[in-house]
Amino acid sequence: MNSKFILLSIALLMPIYLAQNVSIEKLLAYNKWSSQNLRTFLSEEEKLFRQLVFFENLQKVKDHNSQDHHTYSLDINQFSDMTEEEFAEKVLMKSHVVDLHIQQATSNNSTSTASSNSASNNAIITVDWRTKGALTAVKNQGQCGSCWTFSAAALMESFNFIKNKNLTDFSEQQLVDCVNSANGYSSNGCNGGWPESCLDYSSKFGITTLKSYPYVGVQKKCNITGTNNGFKPKSWKQIPNTSKDLQNALNFSPVSVIVDASTWSHYSSGVYNGCNQTNIQLNHAVVAVGYDSLGNWIVRNSWSTAWGEQGYIRLAPNNTCGILSYNYQITA
Repeated sequence: MNSKFILLSIALLMPIYLAQNVSIEKLLAYNKWSSQNLRTFLSEEEKLFRQLVFFENLQKVKDHNSQDHHTYSLDINQFSDMTEEEFAEKVLMKSHVVDLHIQQATSNNSTSTASSNSASNNAIITVDWRTKGALTAVKNQGQCGSCWTFSAAALMESFNFIKNKNLTDFSEQQLVDCVNSANGYSSNGCNGGWPESCLDYSSKFGITTLKSYPYVGVQKKCNITGTNNGFKPKSWKQIPNTSKDLQNALNFSPVSVIVDASTWSHYSSGVYNGCNQTNIQLNHAVVAVGYDSLGNWIVRNSWSTAWGEQGYIRLAPNNTCGILSYNYQITA
């Protein structure tokens, strides 16, 4: 990070630092957090800047949790020394990449044409694919906007289990490296992409295992040749944007969903309803794995088990955080 930017940021944050009257308790909290998250710094200025950001985020967490009207709690985690802007830059997909794929998805009337099941709603009261053994362990995308590959890989892992009774970790790194312009896709590695592009690519080339193509969290040269590299989805569909359709779909398998995760960084537990519903900015791909009797969505994330409810978040019913916008399900 630019040293001039750090110094300017320190100057802007220092009044907040002084106003907080930083206590020994907060300093101990920072030292414990820094040690647990293996933080190292290039300079004392950067270390001070990260402390200031951490203290500000810690205060936001404390203020939120002190109010008893909220349906969810916050906590410090691996993102707690990032500003909101840094979190968006390092973890979420870039808006121009998402906008391009939304335009393509809107005009795409091929394999993924939406078909409604609303007329015959046979959805059961609750669904949770975690209880059926259909999900691999929660993974961690790191500081790379590769969530779209994790969403797609998890979708294929679950369908492979449901169809073939084989739970295998698939390679997100293959998708980061190979779902690229050379293979006819407009995805952009750590800057973002679209889960459906991963399904299309995998249907042609196959997706290999995580063990044979490990995740490194940066886009590299595609290390795949040939067209028979493992699991191949044959067909998939886009789910219409209603709660009933998503519930119906979840009765058959998990579903890849695109959401606005701009405000998710410090979610810890409970039913989340903290998105700005009047200005949804889709920027993160995850996997819906079920819903409870109250209609809350159960969603698997890719920020490790240290985040949220062991890597999961519960979203309030209906279109919270834009969850009903662009959803995909493998059908064969």
